[in-house]
Amino acid sequence: MKEKEKEEIEDPDEHYLGNIWGWKFSFIGLGLILFFLAIAIYQAKVKGVSIDEIGKGEQTIEVFK
Repeated sequence: MKEKEKEEIEDPDEHYLGNIWGWKFSFIGLGLILFFLAIAIYQAKVKGVSIDEIGKGEQTIEVFK
C-alpha cells in the first residue's frame, strides 16, 4: 500500500525545466533595464521634471531640441 502512495505523490519540481534562456542572458536583460532606467532618471534630473509627473501628462516634455 505504501508503494501506491509513493507513486501517487508527484514531485512538483520533476517537470521544471529551469531558465530556458540561461542566467547569463537574464542578467544581461536586467543590466539593460537598469541602464535605461538610469538614462530616464538622468534625463528627468537634467530637464528638472519629477519622475512622478512624467506619466501624468500635465506637462509636455521636449526631449530633442
